[in-house]
Amino acid sequence: MKKNMIKQALSRKFDTGELHRDSDLQDFLKSINETVRTMNISEIRKSDDSAAKLRIAGNQLYQERKYAEALAYYTESIRLAEPESDQLGMGYANRSVIYYEQGEFELALYNIDLAKRNNYPVMLMPKLLDREFNCKQQIAAGRSKDTFPCLPMDINVDTNPRIPFLADGIGMTYGSTYGRGMVAEKDFNPGDVILDEKIELCGVDLNLASEHCNHCSSRFNCSLIPCPTCTIFMYCSQECLEQNWKFYHRFECAVATKLLSASYLPSMVCPRLFFYGLTQFDDDLQAMMEYCEKEINVKFNPLDLDYTNLDRLEVFKALHNTKPFDMPEIEHVVKYTACAYYVVLLMNPAVSSIIRTETHRQFFLRTLLQYVRVTYSLTSYSSRSLINVGTISPVYSICNYSCDPNAITINDFGRTKLIILRPVRNGEQIFTYTQTWWCPVYAGVRCCCNICDLEKASQGWRTKFNRDFSPEVQRQFEALKKDMARADLNAVAKLNRLQQFIQRYAERYHPQKNFGMVLKGFSDLLDCAACNGNVALAKAQLRATYAEH
Repeated sequence: MKKNMIKQALSRKFDTGELHRDSDLQDFLKSINETVRTMNISEIRKSDDSAAKLRIAGNQLYQERKYAEALAYYTESIRLAEPESDQLGMGYANRSVIYYEQGEFELALYNIDLAKRNNYPVMLMPKLLDREFNCKQQIAAGRSKDTFPCLPMDINVDTNPRIPFLADGIGMTYGSTYGRGMVAEKDFNPGDVILDEKIELCGVDLNLASEHCNHCSSRFNCSLIPCPTCTIFMYCSQECLEQNWKFYHRFECAVATKLLSASYLPSMVCPRLFFYGLTQFDDDLQAMMEYCEKEINVKFNPLDLDYTNLDRLEVFKALHNTKPFDMPEIEHVVKYTACAYYVVLLMNPAVSSIIRTETHRQFFLRTLLQYVRVTYSLTSYSSRSLINVGTISPVYSICNYSCDPNAITINDFGRTKLIILRPVRNGEQIFTYTQTWWCPVYAGVRCCCNICDLEKASQGWRTKFNRDFSPEVQRQFEALKKDMARADLNAVAKLNRLQQFIQRYAERYHPQKNFGMVLKGFSDLLDCAACNGNVALAKAQLRATYAEH
């Protein structure tokens, strides 16, 4: 089925003049309603026949040693297989073969276990058990892929007693330009991990639905399990699947295919914020309306909450009380997104049984419109995924973007890390990024920093950018570049040398074009180290569960 069909149809209406980008909300709603009804999109159902065909195609690719492509076909087969059928078990078994060939023996064992628990045919079981034994032998012999020691990337500074995943000495500020912001209340240094927060909501571009967990955004090397009912959503664990259902997938599942035709990029996080809130109000729409229709408190501080005893209703209130960015240039996208989700989700009886009256429907549409704008402001985009995977976490949500950042965001394995890139002094606001002055690639995220606003950008900043290092600093910079190219120097040593250079010269040479190269190298290595550490931890957990007994 083609994705984004509704959006494409609307684009054609813009081209023909049937609808205009500055049309009002009701015109958008009427046009999208007509489009959806005309398309009459049917839900794709689970089918063992379809699953078997995909597995056969995957087998052919496996024979051609095209392992990555075969893995994708096997995962699609798993997604389409009927629950409790042998096709599901065989899909997992086939996937274990690919992981075995790739040296991913821990993931192979995990998928073997899934196969055994999902009706893998008894007559084929001896072959599966042989592979299980061989995986354990390979792990015991130290042949598993990527088991080298990794640099720990946990919080490495004192933590807040009420927010144990946040550094002590972090506060919230409020200003007219950025709204809420994260501010340092003491000095921090390059390499300080100041936040390691569990992701609370995520939106995954549905083109990537078989690659990322649709609850926490983890890739888990594509070793995902399917929703037992719909053919779209997949998860990294049973825990994520169950929590996702509780928070919002129960409102999505029956119209998942239609959502695929309406969604684009990570915009699913918008209706999910609505249903996350509804869940916290115990599905009492009236109670939610009474709270949400009050004037928002833009200075609501997520850092005032006690995260040692998490109250998700208070988390929702913290997210709801966000003043969104003013983005008139994409107002047509905001209207499209709100109206498309409104029309499609109301086709689900689980939604229409709660949103029953005209007053309810008006509130639903109005709130979706607000949450499109709010989630543009709240959503975090990892440096690697750009805007294909967006996540929301309550504490991280107060951290703003700048093209001149002093911190890097890393979203991986269901958590958001924030790591200091260059010295941050007491009283400075902490900024992260999607695009930067040292790598100015537009990532689709609105930025209002001084670099982007040319009228405010100071000549002094640009003069600093164009100046040269002193001869001695240039010599150290050239030596640093050679160190970064050395294959015999491990990541820890490289990070230490970059960190020392930044600490020593940031005040004197930030921003400067070659200093930007150092910041880029440091951020890239931090990102790589954090992700490698997460992979190593996941494999260690799988070994402990499946290999060491």
